[in-house]
Parts: sequence; structure tokens; C-alpha cells
Amino acid sequence: PDSNGVMTSVTTMKGINEKILSLNYKEFKAEIKTADAQKSHKEGVTVLVTGCLTGKDNLRRKFAQSFFLAPQDNGFFVLNDVFRYVEDREPLEPHPVNGVEDAIAVTVTSEPGKIN
Repeated sequence: PDSNGVMTSVTTMKGINEKILSLNYKEFKAEIKTADAQKSHKEGVTVLVTGCLTGKDNLRRKFAQSFFLAPQDNGFFVLNDVFRYVEDREPLEPHPVNGVEDAIAVTVTSEPGKIN
């Protein structure tokens, strides 16, 4: 969603490019937390990146990005790319089940030498 909480969809290559350019990411600071890569189809590479982006408003937003690097003569090019902001999750409020609100803690242990 944009700064007003409104979701926007674009479906054409031109529309996607215009939308990305309008977001003005040049003014954002990126902080990469993790980057994982795996060899994939026809010597390509699948990459998963997580981190945070901080804009002029000093709002730090977590993100995840996955992309596929396809080989070409002089290296690789991005064939597919998925980017998503990841919002923090809030704890769930307890809801009664069959009229019971409190959960009963159960500890499961196995007997020594016995395989469950």
C-alpha cells in the first residue's frame, strides 16, 4: 500500500516501470539482513533477500524480495522479481473454544530409550 494505505495494481511492463520510478527509491536507505542464493534451472540463480528500507520520513519498513537471475553472455539478468513489504505481526487475542478461555499447558516427554 502507498502512504495513504491504498493498494495499486499495474499489469503492463510500462505500467510496472512507471510505478517503480514514481516510488523514488533513490532516496531510500536499504539495510540488507539476509541474502540466500541457490543454483537453479539452466544455470540460473534464485535469490531471496530480506531487510529494511528507510525513507525521508524515517519510517523503517521490513521487506522480502525474491528474484531469478537468468544467465546471459555477459553474466545474468533479472527474469522474475517479487518484492513485498512485510508488516510486523500482532499477537492474537485469546478466543474461547467450546466456552473455555484458558488453555491447559501439556508437557510431552518420552521414556528414555523408547522411540515415539
